Amino acid sequence: MQKHNLSIRHAVTAVACTAALVSLTACNSDSDAAESAAGSTPSTVGSASPAAEPNGIEKLSAKEIYDTGMKANAAAGSFHEKMEREGTKSDLRLSATECAGTVELSGKGSFEIIRKGKDIWAKPDSTFAKGMNSAIGETALSADKWVHGTSSNALMAKLASWCHSEQITAPDTLDADTKATKGKVSTVDGQQAVAVVLAEKGESVTWYVATTGKPYFIKQDSTRSDMQDLADSDFGTSVGAKAPTGAVVAAPKL
Repeated sequence: MQKHNLSIRHAVTAVACTAALVSLTACNSDSDAAESAAGSTPSTVGSASPAAEPNGIEKLSAKEIYDTGMKANAAAGSFHEKMEREGTKSDLRLSATECAGTVELSGKGSFEIIRKGKDIWAKPDSTFAKGMNSAIGETALSADKWVHGTSSNALMAKLASWCHSEQITAPDTLDADTKATKGKVSTVDGQQAVAVVLAEKGESVTWYVATTGKPYFIKQDSTRSDMQDLADSDFGTSVGAKAPTGAVVAAPKL
C-alpha cells in the first residue's frame, strides 16, 4: 500500500501558501499514515454493470482484488465519488481532465468546483469566501461570483486537488508487505462485492470490489480516525464539465 498514493484521497494536510489553504487542501503528503479519515457511511452506489454477470474476482488474493478494483475504476475513465470525513464531505464527478461537484469543509463553509482541462472555476459560499479573503488579505472571493484560474494558480490548483485525477492516471496498488486479508462476498448497497480488510490495533478499513460485471472498487468503510468513508459509482459516465454562467472574476495570485 503506497502511503503517498492512499493519502491523495482528500487528506487535509499542510501545504505552502496561506494558513487557510492548510485546512482546505486535498493535496498529497508523503507523511500521511494512509488514506484519510473516517466519516458516516456513504450513500447507496449504483450497480457495477448492467449485465451483472459474475467476474470471479473473489478467487484472487487480497492484493490482487484491491489492485484490480483500483485499475478497473481508472480504466472506466470517469466515475462519481462521494466522500465523508469528520464532517468534511465531497460529492464529485471526475475524470483525468474534468471534475464537477461540491466540497463541504466543517466549520469553514463550502465551494462548488469545476475543472475542464487546465481551466478551474470555484464558487464559494459566504462562509468560505469570508475565511479565504481574511487569510489572503483581499476581497477577491464572494458568494455571488465564480473565481477562475488555471492549474498554474496556487489557489485554484489546491481547490482542484480535491478532484483527485490521479485515481484515473495512476491508480493505487497495495504494497506486497501490506497485511490485508480477503473477506467474504456479501451484498453491499444492493450489489455483490468481496471485501479486502486491513486491520490493526483494533481498528480496520474495508475496501469492497464488485464481484459482478466489471470488478470496480465501489466502497470504503473505516473505523480509523485517519481514514475516510467513500463510495464510487456511475463508472464511465461523462463528467460533462462546462464553464459556468454568471459573474466570473480572476483568481488572486498568492
